[in-house]
Amino acid sequence: MIYLLLAIVGSGLIPVLFRGFADWRVNVFWAIPINYLTCVIAGSIWGGHPLALSTLPSQPWLWLAILQGGILAVNFFLLAYTAQRVGVSVAALASRLSVAIPSILAFLFYGDSFNPAKLAGLAAALLSLYLCTASTEKHATTRPLGLKLLPLLVFLTFGCYFIVIKYAQVHYLTEASFHDYVMAGFLFGFLTALAICSARRLLVLKQFRLVHVLAGLILGVVNYVAVYALVKALALEGWQSSQLYPMYSVGVVAVSTGLAMLLFNEKLSNIRKVGLAVGLVAVALLNR
Repeated sequence: MIYLLLAIVGSGLIPVLFRGFADWRVNVFWAIPINYLTCVIAGSIWGGHPLALSTLPSQPWLWLAILQGGILAVNFFLLAYTAQRVGVSVAALASRLSVAIPSILAFLFYGDSFNPAKLAGLAAALLSLYLCTASTEKHATTRPLGLKLLPLLVFLTFGCYFIVIKYAQVHYLTEASFHDYVMAGFLFGFLTALAICSARRLLVLKQFRLVHVLAGLILGVVNYVAVYALVKALALEGWQSSQLYPMYSVGVVAVSTGLAMLLFNEKLSNIRKVGLAVGLVAVALLNR
């Protein structure tokens, strides 16, 4: 349970940090690559050993680590842009509703059981996520098409990310190898983010400030804890992904909502209060 809680808190902090970056004038095109480099360093220090680059090409899960790293980098740029341009609530909705993708695939391909209580719990979790992140803006329908597509892209990339983790855990990862897998994913996330920024000429040296490095370091530590804990939680005996993903997502929404209220004075509407209550019911049903 401790790994699930760490994953919830860490993941809940990430959209809050992106929201804060806008106020603190942090350039995410500097912060996101630094974030993934920080994840590699943090994993080398706290994970017990650095990533063995010499043996990396021979790992059977290498292609999944490359794929996961690419998805991580693209997803973070989309998540940051959505949180800053569309809103934290919309970004949270898009990312957390992606729980439907791995939960359904886990039932179809991995043999996860779905009794009536779990089906009701999954439905309640999805309803809770919608209610907790439902937009209350009066002019939401007037947004440009590009901004309206951002949440969909966040939804798809988050769903693909969860699928890759589950596939690697089922087919390749062991207790001894999952640390190296996570580290490799961060490494390829850093390389992908750096390549994207370099190709688009987004890293302008004269715009560099120390705050970008500090923001990337903080984001990297939080990101490392969140991803490491989530992979560990997936490997725990007795957990099914159709249980864990909705619980994880409901918890992340609760953490993000609470911190947004505290730090940015965001108001908790009546519909979001109902959503949090429905989320508690979902957690109870999914644990039956």
